[in-house]
Amino acid sequence: MIDFNQKEIERTLVNILNGQIETRYTEKQTPESWLRLFHYAERHGIAPLIYWQLRREPTLVPAPVFEQFKQAYLTTLGRNRIFLAELDRVVRLLNAQGIAVVLLKGAVFARTLYEDIGLRPMSDLDILIHKEDIPRAVSLLRQHGYEEPVLHQSELIKRDITHDVHLRRSQLPMVDIEVHWLLVGGEKFRQKTDMNWFWRRIIPLEGWPNGIYTLSPTAHLLYLCGHLGYQHGLGSVGYLWFVDIALFLQKYVLEIDWEEFLEGAKHLAWSAAAYYTFEAVQTYLLQAPPKGILDQLKQQITIQEEQYVTSISVSSPSRVTSAWIQFQQLDNAARLRNIIGRVFPSLAFMRERYGFRSNWQAILGYPVRWVDLGNVLLKYVWARVRAKHR
Repeated sequence: MIDFNQKEIERTLVNILNGQIETRYTEKQTPESWLRLFHYAERHGIAPLIYWQLRREPTLVPAPVFEQFKQAYLTTLGRNRIFLAELDRVVRLLNAQGIAVVLLKGAVFARTLYEDIGLRPMSDLDILIHKEDIPRAVSLLRQHGYEEPVLHQSELIKRDITHDVHLRRSQLPMVDIEVHWLLVGGEKFRQKTDMNWFWRRIIPLEGWPNGIYTLSPTAHLLYLCGHLGYQHGLGSVGYLWFVDIALFLQKYVLEIDWEEFLEGAKHLAWSAAAYYTFEAVQTYLLQAPPKGILDQLKQQITIQEEQYVTSISVSSPSRVTSAWIQFQQLDNAARLRNIIGRVFPSLAFMRERYGFRSNWQAILGYPVRWVDLGNVLLKYVWARVRAKHR
């Protein structure tokens, strides 16, 4: 018997996702190696999909590990039923107040791209509404049991870098909703997303009431590429998001207006994000856009795009690295507010983060904050020095 190493785990998972189970190879693995493979699949959000493939040949996997794959599917199925039922309730509440709702990503894909709603794990629900409707929508959702679970360092930073309001249902079942008014980036980013481009490309969502929409296949695919390559960085995303794009290409390749896609990528400065996302999907899942699209995307990539997408494609970037990359995207006024907000965060943040019991304690405790920031910076510098001399 032999054990999977890291590359073999990745290769085996990709082969299983592609329906290519190497019987002669997999049957030689130890139970421990299969367990490592399960944990890796779970971390990448694809354990339910692996179960779906393995259920046809369950004897290839040790029975206890197969049961864990099966349980991952059943857990996702139950959770998604709760999420989708809550989504139905929320969009009807908003729609009843005349607020147009656009469903994004998993909220749509679990029902449209996958064979079964238990195959696509969701950590939250993403919806897009017009910016002017945000206060009314948030107020309405607060009235129906939602609250903001994340306390930002500063309202100054929050206004400049966010593109959504993150809400969580305060009662069971716990459901998180991200209410977007902007897709990718922040309000004060130098390269701010042109939302008019997306709003001109919404379509009614089949099977839902009037006033419920999604993005057109062309716009949705470009958003996925921007979300992965421009917002999160391809080095730190799970396989699940690549599977989304592979299935999306399979289903909508003939409905996507590729000329419009290329023009949109150039207009939004997402050509590099799209190019490297497609390249990764092609490498891992053997699914690619039509011939010539990658070449055309590559030709219209600017130096600035290339540098930015490459810089955020680091696997597990440090807090300082992430903050610096984000800082570079801000305009000058927002950069100043960002510095002030980090050095002098809100008193509420100081109380929660450092355990101060009153505002006066929080004010007098700002030196604690500065020491904390200094320690983080010193650890980052030391890590860079050690990495450089390895």
